[in-house]
Amino acid sequence: MNAFYRVVISLAVFASLSSCVPTKKMIYLQNENGFEDLYEYDRSEYRLQPNDILDVQVRSLNEDANKLFISQTQAQQAMQVGAQNGGDLYYMTGYSISDSGTVALPFIGEINVMGMTLEEARESIDVEVGKLFKAYYLSVKLGGIRFSTLGEFNAPGKKVLLQNQATIFEAIASSGDLNMVANRSEVRLIRQYPEGTKVHTVNLLEDDLISSPYYFIQPNDVLYAEPLPQKAYGFGVTGAQTITTLVSALSSSLALYLTLISIGQ
Repeated sequence: MNAFYRVVISLAVFASLSSCVPTKKMIYLQNENGFEDLYEYDRSEYRLQPNDILDVQVRSLNEDANKLFISQTQAQQAMQVGAQNGGDLYYMTGYSISDSGTVALPFIGEINVMGMTLEEARESIDVEVGKLFKAYYLSVKLGGIRFSTLGEFNAPGKKVLLQNQATIFEAIASSGDLNMVANRSEVRLIRQYPEGTKVHTVNLLEDDLISSPYYFIQPNDVLYAEPLPQKAYGFGVTGAQTITTLVSALSSSLALYLTLISIGQ
């Protein structure tokens, strides 16, 4: 029986060491020298693509100019519906870019904005609005940043951040953070470009991520977090979970073993 217990203890120690996720694999932005350095951004201006949604607002002393676009009352109603139902409010109040790269504005028609920056799109829209009115205020911005998270997130799914820019950590936070068995060193970032789609590998554990082109997410990005091998072991993520699982399994086995011995006698 002593030999049996020695085997049990050896198995428990081995399983706990092999199945636990080391802390080093869970800490974001590791830097052995501290965080006194200034990180420079490698950020290029986003260029509009099909299915992006623009928030276009025209305000003028002329009431007719204001009526060309959604009224303030309608916008407030749409925002309330979106907030109550968890929907995408700009999908109801904004203007989607078509597959051909154009955006259709009321009484103005279709304007090509494919591959343009927001400032370039505003200038193109401004030319057309200026043909109708002399004094007005024009605002053109993205109707939120839409992205998706898959895999080992605590709350994966399609997300919308109603802001002009967002970091990859804000995207992760909006998805409830990564769980303990997520492979933070090899997160897949699926990004759309005018010429097609590329898959990038992002290491969340290294601080040089801040200076990479992937620190800021873009509309229609997809983040996929693969599991670590520990998930497949089935014992547990922490040492306590592993030992608890093993003790439970081995206790059941021992009880069965003793029962069989007693029956044999």
